[in-house]
Amino acid sequence: MNGSMAAKIVIVVGAFPVLVHAVFTGGTLLLNAILPLVFDLDGSWSEIVGKAAMIATFLLAVRFAFGVCRRLWPSPAVR
Repeated sequence: MNGSMAAKIVIVVGAFPVLVHAVFTGGTLLLNAILPLVFDLDGSWSEIVGKAAMIATFLLAVRFAFGVCRRLWPSPAVR
Protein backbone atom coordinates (compact mmCIF):
# COMPACT_ATOMS: atom_id res chain seq x y z
CA MET A 1 0.00 0.00 0.00
CA ASN A 2 1.45 3.34 -1.00
CA GLY A 3 1.06 6.68 0.73
CA SER A 4 -1.65 7.90 -1.60
CA MET A 5 -3.87 4.92 -0.86
CA ALA A 6 -3.31 5.30 2.88
CA ALA A 7 -4.28 8.98 2.68
CA LYS A 8 -7.47 8.10 0.80
CA ILE A 9 -8.41 5.50 3.41
CA VAL A 10 -7.86 8.00 6.24
CA ILE A 11 -9.99 10.59 4.47
CA VAL A 12 -12.87 8.19 3.73
CA VAL A 13 -12.89 6.35 7.05
CA GLY A 14 -11.82 9.13 9.40
CA ALA A 15 -12.19 12.67 8.14
CA PHE A 16 -15.49 12.46 6.24
CA PRO A 17 -17.68 10.98 9.01
CA VAL A 18 -16.06 13.17 11.66
CA LEU A 19 -16.70 16.32 9.62
CA VAL A 20 -20.30 15.33 8.87
CA HIS A 21 -20.94 14.66 12.54
CA ALA A 22 -19.31 17.89 13.70
CA VAL A 23 -21.15 20.10 11.21
CA PHE A 24 -24.48 18.33 11.82
CA THR A 25 -24.11 18.64 15.60
CA GLY A 26 -23.21 22.32 15.36
CA GLY A 27 -26.08 22.97 12.98
CA THR A 28 -28.63 21.21 15.16
CA LEU A 29 -27.42 23.11 18.23
CA LEU A 30 -27.97 26.37 16.36
CA LEU A 31 -31.34 25.26 15.02
CA ASN A 32 -32.53 24.19 18.47
CA ALA A 33 -31.64 27.64 19.75
CA ILE A 34 -33.11 29.62 16.84
CA LEU A 35 -36.23 27.71 15.74
CA PRO A 36 -38.25 28.25 18.94
CA LEU A 37 -37.62 31.99 18.63
CA VAL A 38 -38.71 32.13 14.99
CA PHE A 39 -41.65 29.72 14.93
CA ASP A 40 -44.42 29.07 17.39
CA LEU A 41 -43.73 25.42 18.20
CA ASP A 42 -47.29 24.23 18.76
CA GLY A 43 -49.02 21.69 16.55
CA SER A 44 -48.02 19.40 13.74
CA TRP A 45 -46.72 22.21 11.50
CA SER A 46 -43.79 22.76 13.83
CA GLU A 47 -42.87 19.07 13.68
CA ILE A 48 -42.76 19.21 9.88
CA VAL A 49 -40.60 22.33 9.95
CA GLY A 50 -38.30 20.77 12.55
CA LYS A 51 -37.86 17.55 10.57
CA ALA A 52 -37.27 19.48 7.34
CA ALA A 53 -34.65 21.62 9.09
CA MET A 54 -32.88 18.50 10.41
CA ILE A 55 -32.84 16.89 6.95
CA ALA A 56 -31.55 20.11 5.40
CA THR A 57 -28.87 20.39 8.08
CA PHE A 58 -27.75 16.81 7.43
CA LEU A 59 -27.58 17.36 3.67
CA LEU A 60 -25.59 20.56 4.13
CA ALA A 61 -23.22 18.77 6.52
CA VAL A 62 -22.64 15.99 3.97
CA ARG A 63 -22.03 18.54 1.21
CA PHE A 64 -19.62 20.55 3.35
CA ALA A 65 -17.68 17.44 4.38
CA PHE A 66 -17.54 16.28 0.77
CA GLY A 67 -16.08 19.63 -0.29
CA VAL A 68 -13.45 19.59 2.42
CA CYS A 69 -12.49 15.96 1.77
CA ARG A 70 -12.33 16.60 -1.96
CA ARG A 71 -9.73 19.31 -1.30
CA LEU A 72 -7.76 16.87 0.90
CA TRP A 73 -7.92 14.06 -1.70
CA PRO A 74 -4.43 13.33 -3.07
CA SER A 75 -4.30 13.95 -6.80
CA PRO A 76 -2.04 12.01 -9.15
CA ALA A 77 1.29 13.64 -9.97
CA VAL A 78 0.77 13.26 -13.72
CA ARG A 79 -2.56 13.54 -15.49
